[in-house]
Amino acid sequence: MDKGRRLAMALAGVALSGIGCGFIKTAMFGMDPYTGFITGLSQFSGVGYGSIYAIVNFAVFIVVWFLDQHYIGIATLINMVGAGYAVQFTSGLLSEGLECAVSGLALSEVGMGLMQAVFFLAGLFILSIGTALYFTADLGVSTYDAAALILRDRSRASLKTCRMGTDLFCVILALVLGASIGVGTVATAICLGPFIEFFNGHVAVPLLRGKRPVSAG
Repeated sequence: MDKGRRLAMALAGVALSGIGCGFIKTAMFGMDPYTGFITGLSQFSGVGYGSIYAIVNFAVFIVVWFLDQHYIGIATLINMVGAGYAVQFTSGLLSEGLECAVSGLALSEVGMGLMQAVFFLAGLFILSIGTALYFTADLGVSTYDAAALILRDRSRASLKTCRMGTDLFCVILALVLGASIGVGTVATAICLGPFIEFFNGHVAVPLLRGKRPVSAG
């Protein structure tokens, strides 16, 4: 039962993370840091997002393998192969929907901005809870997430601090590669770590233990 629950949480977490990144990318407020880095590399190299995502993650996978194999599992492999394409599919689908909404509803600039803000906040929420789910499932994490976890394990810093550090590093790389960096990118770099920590304690851990998620109130 516990193994089945962990697997379900891992699969749901990977899927939600990809969908959340797709929402953030569509919002055009600036992508989350890692998506920004991968997008910049994709634009620079001319290789599709899904493919470059898999290539970069395989390279990081090798590094993580030598540093701490504990964080490599089935969720790692699923993330390496599928998450990039989930982002690509979700952002493509949402972009079409957004274009239809704009043309059909004749949204003003303010209305368009509000819709983008909703997409961004929804994406941040979905990405945070998805990441918390597969962190807690402990069946492997994405190679990028493993970097923050390994930093936490090898230092006295909290996961929140380590995640903020890796996110800010990706923001710098994205800027160098010419990716679109906006207020959303900075907001994600600052907020994602604390949000993951919150959902880990209030949603993911209670779900793993078979308890009802803790109310935020």
